[in-house]
Amino acid sequence: MKTILITGAGGNVGRLLRPLLRERYSLKVTDIADFETNAGETSIRGDLADREFCDFAAHDVDGILHLAGLVGPGFSFEQTLDPNYRAVLNLLESCRVHGIKRFVFASSHHAVGMLPSDANVHEEAPIVPDSFYGLSKAFGEAACAMYAHRFGIATMLLRIGNADPLVVDARRERMWTSARDLASLVEMGLDHPNVRCDIVYASSDCPAEMFNNRRARSLGYRPKDNARDNRAANFKGRDKLPPEQMAYVGGHFAVNELPKPWGGNQ
Repeated sequence: MKTILITGAGGNVGRLLRPLLRERYSLKVTDIADFETNAGETSIRGDLADREFCDFAAHDVDGILHLAGLVGPGFSFEQTLDPNYRAVLNLLESCRVHGIKRFVFASSHHAVGMLPSDANVHEEAPIVPDSFYGLSKAFGEAACAMYAHRFGIATMLLRIGNADPLVVDARRERMWTSARDLASLVEMGLDHPNVRCDIVYASSDCPAEMFNNRRARSLGYRPKDNARDNRAANFKGRDKLPPEQMAYVGGHFAVNELPKPWGGNQ
C-alpha cells in the first residue's frame, strides 16, 4: 500500500477526503494547527514554510496531496507568501530530494477567476486570477509544471470548484464537487500512468457546468454525483444572487476590492 502525505489535513477538504483515501492508501497527515486524527493515520504538526519540516514530513512517502494554504479574497500578497508560495516550493523540492514521483496540487478555479462564467473554461484557458489567493494558485501551478518537466515528477493540478458538503447556491451548483468525485480525481493523480503535468477541474455532474473538463474525461474520469441532487435546504437560486458575481468564474472574489499587496495602506 502506498503511503501518501496529506497537507492541510485538518481543513474542510482534508476532513472530507481522508476517510475515502485511507481505504486505498496509508496516510501521513499534517497541518499547522491542532487537528483530530483517525485510527491508522500518522499525524505530524508543523509549518510547511519551514524547509526542514517539509523534508521531515516527506520522508518515506510515495506521493503528496497538497491541500494546505491560506484561502480567501481579502488576503494580501504578503500574507500568502509563506503558506501559499514557500510551502508549495518546499514540498516540490522535498519531492526532488526524496525521489517522490507523484504530487497532487489543490489549485482553484480562482486561478482563472476573472474569466466570464460562460467562457467554456478548459485546461488551456488563460491564467487570470481574481485575487492574491488566485495569484498564489497560479504560482503553485507554474511551480508544479517546472518540477514536473525538469525532474519527472508526475503532477496533477486540481482546479477545485466548490467542495462544500452541500450546494448552497446556483453559482456553486455549476462547479460543485462531491468528496467522492474529488477523491477519484486525487487517486487518478496519484496512480494514473498517463499523468504527467495535467490540469483538471474538480467538479461533479453539474447543470450548466462552468468548466469543460475534457482532460479529466480523457484520463477516464466519470463523476458519480450530481450537484442538483445535493442542494442544501437553504439553496439560493440565480435570482437571489448579485448578477455581477454570477458574471465571473470567481464570483465575489472577482468583484471584491483587491487588497493592497503588502497589507494596510501600502
